[in-house]
Amino acid sequence: MKLEMRCLKFQKLLTAVLCLMLLTIFSPAYAAEVSASVLPVSMISAGDGTITITLKNTNEPAEDGSGTAITDISITPSIPDVYFDTAGASIAPGESKSFSAACYFSEEMLNTSLSFTVSYTEGTRARSKDVSVKVLAAKASSVTLTRSASTKQASPGEEITLTYRISNTGDAPITVTSLVDREIGGKDSMLKEKQTIEAGSSAEVQYVYKMGKSTVTSEPKVTYKDTVTKEEGTASAAAITLGMVNSRISVEVIQGEATASGVTFTLNLTNNGNQKISDIKITDDQGNRVNGDSFALAIGENRQLTYNVVTEEERYVTFSITGVTTSGDKYEDKTKSYVVRKYIDPDLLGIQFTAAVTETLNSAGSIGVRFDINNTGTMTMTNLVISMEEAYTDENGTEQTKLNEIYRTDVVPTGSFETTQTVYVGEPRDLTFAVQMNDPAGNPYTYTAHIKAEVLGVRNVQETDDAQQSAISTLGATVGDSISKALTIALIVLAVLTVISVIAMAVLSALEKKQRREAARRRAARERQMRREQRNRDSLS
Repeated sequence: MKLEMRCLKFQKLLTAVLCLMLLTIFSPAYAAEVSASVLPVSMISAGDGTITITLKNTNEPAEDGSGTAITDISITPSIPDVYFDTAGASIAPGESKSFSAACYFSEEMLNTSLSFTVSYTEGTRARSKDVSVKVLAAKASSVTLTRSASTKQASPGEEITLTYRISNTGDAPITVTSLVDREIGGKDSMLKEKQTIEAGSSAEVQYVYKMGKSTVTSEPKVTYKDTVTKEEGTASAAAITLGMVNSRISVEVIQGEATASGVTFTLNLTNNGNQKISDIKITDDQGNRVNGDSFALAIGENRQLTYNVVTEEERYVTFSITGVTTSGDKYEDKTKSYVVRKYIDPDLLGIQFTAAVTETLNSAGSIGVRFDINNTGTMTMTNLVISMEEAYTDENGTEQTKLNEIYRTDVVPTGSFETTQTVYVGEPRDLTFAVQMNDPAGNPYTYTAHIKAEVLGVRNVQETDDAQQSAISTLGATVGDSISKALTIALIVLAVLTVISVIAMAVLSALEKKQRREAARRRAARERQMRREQRNRDSLS
């Protein structure tokens, strides 16, 4: 009996589960998607906004275009004075429709979830869904601008790097539209393009300013726009002055002659700037201190130091000067490099250099020269170069000299050797030749020789005859040109005289014809008179 009761209960439970499963399987699912949005998404204070609710009918349309539509749409807000116009709205399968309503958001409504109940009919079934929106309470845009400079004092021509930091301390992103620092970068923005800075983030802009001859003031101003409220704002940094200073220590370095004990350098330091410089330290290229204790130089004050350098290898010595100016800035400077080589005893070296003419100056302007080099020392010399000294005028009109290379060889062993070279000199003149070479340590040496370029010795007959023939041809051409010019002038004069003669003859001919006509008229008049007189006598008779 008990077993039958238990079986009956189990059958009822199984039936209920199967009914529930069938109901779930065959019940139509919600075919509408409902979403809500609000603009603006954040507000600083109470104000107007717009709430938009969108319904999408996710039912598949039938082949004939029919299907289950969504109708009888209504939206019930949880806040007063909000109205969505949904009258007569219908949404076909696969389509969506949005409904918007204006809303005044009080400060109490900010940061609060506002719910809406969307009711509709899907086919024959009544449905509803709840959605909500929230308008965030945003703080007013807050931007800070700071600026730092690599130094506040510089000499004319020196560069100062200014770093501008723009920090967005508000709750919404901003768009930086311009950054202007008039006395530094002019009236135009230092930004190549607009920059967007997210809330809580910062951006840096660097600008390199070259110091001029006067003090300038940095007063930067940044202009930005809040991406939420669309409001524009500005921020400024405190003004700083970039002063022109002349913190300078002039350094004169005198390199002494090399000796067995080294090379002595003399350093003359003078403060020729406009600030006192303290804690002055001088070190060489290897970091060794040149001076003992640090010292200070007032404006116009000077100090002389000596320093000895000994080396077994070629070394380029430089001196670095550091200190602190009155304004607290670091002072740093560095001299050029001075080459120091291993000391070579001059007694181990000996060079004799002579030059002699082997061919006198010819018409082509060249001479033959034999150079004799005698290495009387005990060391092999290197990098021999023989040159001739030439005078020239530089671009400023100053007379200068230079060496034109004639001959070179890599090695000069002990003993003597000679080389004969053809040298173009142009015209008779005094010549200076120089031979340069290095000792085993690389120290350079220069020796000179002098000769005179003259037209001496045996004459080159062919060259002389050619020159004479050239002179005769030139003279003939000159005389021919002179005769031709004189003949041309004579012909011109003759032509002018001929023209004058023709004109005179024409004038005389015209006068002669005129006189003949006058004479003919007078004869005719006399004949007429005589005929009249004759007729008168005949009538009297």
